[in-house]
Amino acid sequence: MNIKEIARQAQVSVATVSRVLNHPELVQPETRAHILEVMARHNYTPNWFARRLNLARTNTIALLVPNIEGGINQKVVAGVESVATKKGSTVLLCSTHGRPEEEDRLLRMVFDRRVDGVICSSSNLTQARLNECGLGSSAFVLIGQGDGEMTACYINFEGIAYKMTQHLLGLGRRRIDLLLDETGHSRNDPIISGYRRALLDADVQQGHIHMAAGALRGGYLAARRLFATETLPDAIFAGSDDLAFGVMKAARDDGVDIPARLAVVGFDDSLLCDLVTPELTSIEQPSKRLGMVAARLLFDLIEDAQIAETVPQEVVLQPKLKIRRSCGNKKYIHELFD
Repeated sequence: MNIKEIARQAQVSVATVSRVLNHPELVQPETRAHILEVMARHNYTPNWFARRLNLARTNTIALLVPNIEGGINQKVVAGVESVATKKGSTVLLCSTHGRPEEEDRLLRMVFDRRVDGVICSSSNLTQARLNECGLGSSAFVLIGQGDGEMTACYINFEGIAYKMTQHLLGLGRRRIDLLLDETGHSRNDPIISGYRRALLDADVQQGHIHMAAGALRGGYLAARRLFATETLPDAIFAGSDDLAFGVMKAARDDGVDIPARLAVVGFDDSLLCDLVTPELTSIEQPSKRLGMVAARLLFDLIEDAQIAETVPQEVVLQPKLKIRRSCGNKKYIHELFD
């Protein structure tokens, strides 16, 4: 039961229900009494309304990410905290390990602690699951592509995966394999989608998709297994820089020349990309900005309940390629931005 359903049951607009909760003096007494009766009949008490009645905002927000150690997640945390600090709020940080059941448990936990709002990085969270967890009427922002019913923001992983695959094809690489971290659920699906679409558009045979357990070591072991076969790809598109670094170490140990025999590209544009040899082509992501956007959207919802009743917002941030030597780029300049 949420405010939209209350409005439907009472046969009034969502805005009218919102006014009853925020400014009851603006609503006709008979209309107000009717809406309150519908609320009482369905045992409906919005959490944000209860907090305002108690005049007790906790000045705490929750941030749920799949992996606290991941480079992109660390930047997201930094972005969220920078906005929360200016708002005088504390961030409760939780790791879901990419497991839906852990995500649900943590959502219920932060709800019980009466945080002012929640930001969750997830690939499969829906409004229906939020309702089941008791957060259906709370201030909530999703980092990821949702079901269109939640306020969300995300980086266009599908578009940049398409662009990176096109870049490799443009360098003459025809068998391109994809290597992904099996814990990176929130971005694996869009990366796969963009990668496959680029190969299909170029009428090139689909390469193999490999899953790795862990980061650098996972990339190393996956590459060693691949090098032991008789069919080495022309390029490996890694879903993280750590995976790419593991591939590069395995190539060095096995005598596989990068980029002459094998092109390798990453995904996070970490600081080490300029320090390895050859320098790693990767993708610069606006990760800190993503966290800042998510936090600003959340505080808008916290500070103005009527915003929550409008059409959910969706903000999409665009990353860009940073082209270095590991992909086979032979141009004189050190880096190219695309």
